[in-house]
Amino acid sequence: MEQLAIASVGVVGVSADPVDGEVELDEQSRLGRDWDCGPDRERPDCRKDLAHLKYQTESGEQASYRCGSWDCECCGHRLRMGLIEEIERITEERPEMRRFLTLTVDRRAPASKEEKHEYITDRWNALRTELRDRYPNLSYLWVRHEGDERDRPHLHLLVDRFLPQRELSQLAERVGLGRVVDIRRVDARNAAHYISAYLGRGSLSFLPSGSRRYGSSADVDLDPRDPGGDDRDGSALEEDWSLMAWDPIVEDWVSAASGDFRRDEDRGPPPD
Repeated sequence: MEQLAIASVGVVGVSADPVDGEVELDEQSRLGRDWDCGPDRERPDCRKDLAHLKYQTESGEQASYRCGSWDCECCGHRLRMGLIEEIERITEERPEMRRFLTLTVDRRAPASKEEKHEYITDRWNALRTELRDRYPNLSYLWVRHEGDERDRPHLHLLVDRFLPQRELSQLAERVGLGRVVDIRRVDARNAAHYISAYLGRGSLSFLPSGSRRYGSSADVDLDPRDPGGDDRDGSALEEDWSLMAWDPIVEDWVSAASGDFRRDEDRGPPPD
């Protein structure tokens, strides 16, 4: 019996960074599990892997369960689209946010995923402190990309003013982050596309638990829409929803338990 542990992530919260007050959006894990997805596995998809879960009200209304994880084929796409739409909204409201920067992480970054992620986070925090001191009231938003065997990790930013590339590279290299490999002024209407072009399939997936994938300065209202951890109809949210799981032994829907958040090929599909 093969099982696939699921990281069910659906609640998005806002926390202030103690270094410089930057507001970042942070995933809050419901179960604290990681996707068990090695190179020989296809990417998890809660539409299939968690098809035995559903929401139901006392009146009998039903809705599919959605995990809300960046690592899920279905929910990762929805989260990514929500982020892109939010960046588009910000650049429409604030056309000055059209300086596009790419910082490539130093080759000395550790090789392991966890150590590399911590390395990037620490250096990025240090660079933000430098930027705050050097450029007061700088407005920005950022998205990280950890890279793979063929691609070095990097950060993409949109900022509201001109920043000299040489000076910015010196700051980044001084804190051990890397160097600025690209800085350009883009059309305000297309600024979001320069970020979204790098948010391809899986680019924000399979990061260590609790990772922050994007963020902004405190004055930028970066608040992606909740893609929905499930398919419940918003018009019926005044009712109490219960999470149910299909039990093949009793052949009925029962209250879900933590063990139900695993793909169990012996369970069999629920009835249509």
